Amino acid sequence: MHRFTTFSILQLLIFTAFICIISLSPSLKVIPAAIIVTSPHDNQRLLELLLIALILLHHIVFKRNVSYLAPNQSIRYTLYLLIALAIASSYLAKSPRHALVEISLFAGLFYLVSFIAHLYHENSTLLTKRLTYALWASILLCMVSFYVGYITATTYKTPVIWPAPINGFSNIRSFNQYQLWTLGLITLPLLAFDFKSARTRNWLHTSLILWWVLLFYSASRGALLAWGLGILITALAYRKLAWPFIRLQFTYITAGFLIHQILFQLIPYLRGSAVVTGTVMRDSTGDRLELWSHCLNLIQNHPFFGVGPMHFAWNSNTSAHPHNSVLQIMAEWGLPAALLILALAGYGLICWLRKFNIDNLLSKSKLDCNLAIVLFFTVITSFAYSLVDGVIVMPISQVLMFTIIGLMIGYYGKDNITELKRKSIFMPIFAGITLVALIWSTLPEILQSASGDAKRFSMGYTAAGPRFWLEVK
Repeated sequence: MHRFTTFSILQLLIFTAFICIISLSPSLKVIPAAIIVTSPHDNQRLLELLLIALILLHHIVFKRNVSYLAPNQSIRYTLYLLIALAIASSYLAKSPRHALVEISLFAGLFYLVSFIAHLYHENSTLLTKRLTYALWASILLCMVSFYVGYITATTYKTPVIWPAPINGFSNIRSFNQYQLWTLGLITLPLLAFDFKSARTRNWLHTSLILWWVLLFYSASRGALLAWGLGILITALAYRKLAWPFIRLQFTYITAGFLIHQILFQLIPYLRGSAVVTGTVMRDSTGDRLELWSHCLNLIQNHPFFGVGPMHFAWNSNTSAHPHNSVLQIMAEWGLPAALLILALAGYGLICWLRKFNIDNLLSKSKLDCNLAIVLFFTVITSFAYSLVDGVIVMPISQVLMFTIIGLMIGYYGKDNITELKRKSIFMPIFAGITLVALIWSTLPEILQSASGDAKRFSMGYTAAGPRFWLEVK
């Protein structure tokens, strides 16, 4: 009984931290300034660290099995080799401690995958609904903040400049990343849940249209292109089965664009001035091309072990990351590690499409069928966006990325629950090592900021902008 009670408390703490980071932190500073002064980005990072620490503790105490994350020897040996390459890259980096920050962070996120997959096996419907409702709570909080700001600005004829009236993100592109992670999952209630009230469905439709208005307000070309690519590939993969989901997406993007034009073009024009303005539209992509060129130079000069995890920030005078996930991993971790990661991702995607093809999904429930399509769309869309933005860098994006992977692995192994009874002693031990490494590598900056010696977290690299903490030059 004691063991069950302890497990319940830990699960409750983990779930609370998870809800805080995905539901509350996009709109609010969950950690009060009385405890530690943080930017929105750093606030979200601290919550992510707390979540990972609790999950690692959970795996240490209860020795949860994660063998289904590496179902065969080839995948296990690939993961072992990847860990060895990451450690070697960190050892050779300019600042091994800071390189270890990123290695231990991603190792901890790997355990988040295991935790989510385990919860999915326990009760797939309950987990899916809870996650969906948490995301809905988050976007409603964001929209209340945004539209109250819009009404205020329109009434008093004062301009709105980013980040107001959305102040839960230090950068508008981080907000776009969050939107792309949510666009698929928040349609699940309309696709698969049974609502007795037509009014509820109408409110959901209206909210989703208004959510799309925020995407047009942020003027993100990359997010729109990534969405289009995700829709196209999902349509090719699932054809008629994907049509209900795609139809909703086209309805929302069309209505969202029209409402955006009314709110931000027609109404300001009728009132005689553009009272609500954005400052995020760019006329060129020269900054990205310069960063990618610099990345290629780093790859050429450090092909085998890279410059070290997170060390693009120590080798750039402008941005702390190159706004391209593949180039970032190649430049920082080295080509062999990057190829292993890409091979694992490609293998996983092939296995997914083989198992969950059109014929297979026809025999599944409405929820399972739509969930498979939505998860596939979300992964494709966010990967596409990661090629032009720091999706693998930002804390909420990292948590949601590994949550989606956990859902996919849990969904994939749903019919093979009997295989999960084997336990591995290596994984709890590695969880303990990861927890110690994560605390040791991140604690200096946290203590420095908490003591009041610094007004912000600082890792001392040369570039400006967010990477692990929000570095401001």
